[in-house]
Amino acid sequence: MASTSSLPAADALRVMRSGVHQGRSAFITGAGSGIGRAIALRLMALGMDVFGTGRRVEALEETGQLAEGLAGRFGFETCNVRDTEAIEALVARVGQRQGIDLLVNNAGGQFFAPATGISRKGWDAVIDVNLSAIFVVTKAAYPFLKARKGSVVNISLSGVDRGSMGIAHSIAARAGVLGLMRTLALEWAKDDIALNCIGPGAVLTEGLAGEAAKAMLDRLVDATPMGRATSVEEVAELVAFLATPAAHLMTGQLIQIDGAAHLGTGLHMLAA
Repeated sequence: MASTSSLPAADALRVMRSGVHQGRSAFITGAGSGIGRAIALRLMALGMDVFGTGRRVEALEETGQLAEGLAGRFGFETCNVRDTEAIEALVARVGQRQGIDLLVNNAGGQFFAPATGISRKGWDAVIDVNLSAIFVVTKAAYPFLKARKGSVVNISLSGVDRGSMGIAHSIAARAGVLGLMRTLALEWAKDDIALNCIGPGAVLTEGLAGEAAKAMLDRLVDATPMGRATSVEEVAELVAFLATPAAHLMTGQLIQIDGAAHLGTGLHMLAA
């Protein structure tokens, strides 16, 4: 069995120059835990001011506590990205107050079930949070991104372009985001806005607790040719790079940070 404990030390993953994002501003959905929190903390360490949103105030407050002493500032407000009017208003307030150089669409979610076990209600909920909300947030951020010649990074999944058993609804939604991102990369190129998707592999987060989750993670790691999980710090460093001028000509790309899992049998939430 492959190990999930062989992740590189977080310090070894920090390759960006200190202060590289000084004076810039990011808006991050799902900033209260996991990948979103790691992205927020890394960007602030590099000097960027971050505004984060999520559904749980306690989680966002904890992100703020962890950010104490970092170069960038952290502001937050709870908001459900599925509430169109509320999230549009929040993006507008933040954009008008501090501008938006970087939008990170990280909020998402799904449940595991075979396609035949997904109800229409369950399907609609997953499509809403993983596709429709991303369209709404990205469109709302457009004038502010245009003003700053900014960047958009969508956090997706490994294998989004090939399928994954057990999450038909999520794969369909995220494949839609891939098409949306590539279309906007073309439409917004004239505005010098870069858009990309990151597809992490099996990610070790605080949300993976319990024997059932550990068993699934072990199975996903076993299906990863490099034999280990993806760390949240690896994803965060990639986001930090994509937000730099050095990466701005990269647009319309799906970058899979998954130890070659997408080249093998793939990562499946349900066993064959």
